[in-house]
Formats: sequence, C-alpha cells, structure tokens
Amino acid sequence: MPLFNSSKTFQQTLNSISSQSFKDIELVFVDGGSADDTQLIVNNFRKYGQTAVQFISEPDKGIYDAMNKGLEMATGQWFYFIGGDDTLAGSDTLQTMYNAIQSQNADLVYGNVTGAVSGTKYTDNTLNKVLSRGIHHQGIFYKRNVFEYTGKYALTFKVAADYHLTLKVFCNPAFKTRYIDVDIARFGEAGLSSTMYDYRFFSYHYHLLAQHNAADKLDDKAACLNQSVYCCLYLAKTKQSMSFAWSNILYYIIRPNPLSISQRFKTFFNMLIWTAKPAR
Repeated sequence: MPLFNSSKTFQQTLNSISSQSFKDIELVFVDGGSADDTQLIVNNFRKYGQTAVQFISEPDKGIYDAMNKGLEMATGQWFYFIGGDDTLAGSDTLQTMYNAIQSQNADLVYGNVTGAVSGTKYTDNTLNKVLSRGIHHQGIFYKRNVFEYTGKYALTFKVAADYHLTLKVFCNPAFKTRYIDVDIARFGEAGLSSTMYDYRFFSYHYHLLAQHNAADKLDDKAACLNQSVYCCLYLAKTKQSMSFAWSNILYYIIRPNPLSISQRFKTFFNMLIWTAKPAR
C-alpha cells in the first residue's frame, strides 16, 4: 500500500481490510514521508491489529517507486496493490479471490472495480478492453513470478506504469491471465490518473503492442495508433521526452500500420515543425 498524507481516507481502507474473512495476509505500508497522521494510524494498526505488517516511511520518487519498494519488502507469493483512498468491495473479497487463485492456473487474476465517487464500474472482461484502455491495478492480483520476469514498475512513466507492466503480461504468451466476474474494490478517484495524462506512455502504447504482435488484437487499431501519434506530437510541442517521442514517431512512419502514405508524410513534417518551434 503506497501512502502519502492519506490520513483523511486511510482508516476506511484499513477497516475494509480488517473486516476480511480471509486472514492469511501480510500488509506492506510504504509511506513517502507523510506530514499528517498517516504514520500514527499505521502505528496504531500495528499495535492493535492481528495482521502481519511491514512499514517504512521515507521520501520516494512517487507512487511507482513506493510500489517497487513494497515488492522488495513483501514475502508472499501473490501481490495486490491498494491505495490509501481505496476500499475492498466486501468482507469476503479476499476469500473469493483466494479461492479463484487456487482453482485457476494463472499468473494474473483480475476482476471488476468501481469508482468511489462516480460509481462507474469497470468490467475489463475482453482482451480488447485490456489492450486498448488497461485495467485499474486495484482489480489485479499478481503472482510473484510476474515481477521476477518483467521487472518492476518503470519510473519513467509517471501515471501509467501499472498499465505498462500489465500490458507486458498480457502480451507475453508465457503468462496466463484469468478474468473473474467479481467486484474487488472501490477506488478513490482523486489520484494521479484522474488529474494527469501520461503522454509519454501513450506515445509508446501502439509501439509496445505492435512489438508484441498484439496490435492486431485491437478492435480499432487506427484509433490506438492515432492516439499514440498525437501524444508524440504533444511531447514535441511541449519539449518533453523528445528523443523518446521521435523514436516512437519514426516507428509509426516506417513500419507497416494503418497510416496512409500521406498521413506518414504529414505526421513527419508536423513532428519537425513542433520540434523546431520554441516552447510556449
């Protein structure tokens, strides 16, 4: 559980965990050096709770750095990430998922999540949904070997590193994934992903899928490609990750894909124009 100044919502997260009928869990709290009562809440939970707890509090480089630290600390064979403003859907959630994991031969098992404020339910029950928009990490249970093979979360992606890692799993035939029609969590909608867009990752989105022969599994390849091209142009316009943006745009211009010849020339010249223009 990555934490930073989470005291206003953190207790309800802990309550949803404490109420679980399944008790064979370890909680790993990774706090980024909170200045509120987050650490006090953790210490009280450790004092009066009956769950194995690991806890560190130190400055970090963001949520994915905290999640990577948690991976190093955790001793279990299955990992689940939950934020300080998320709650599990019901008191039997972990038991239900444990039963599913025991009955499924899989490396990644996932289900449904719901936005705590909007009430929007995300049911990513098709491969197209996963490849085109991703899965909220609050709905995913990962086997340890996933991280041993793919590595940790890439800190170069500030908002979508969890989506990047999940895609690497779904694009790799060595891994087995299973969808379970179970409501797993209600996630807080005030996090980074709700206020920021990861242009760097999405400039690479189609590139990643194409490299792993997964782009053909999209219902709308052109839409995904156009989104990635747009993000490359945006990075050039705003002078962010320029070399990364160019490596992706050249891939889209040169390699076979839905872009027409005229679109390729237009994209190339637009990229040159935005690269040459000074930042506003």
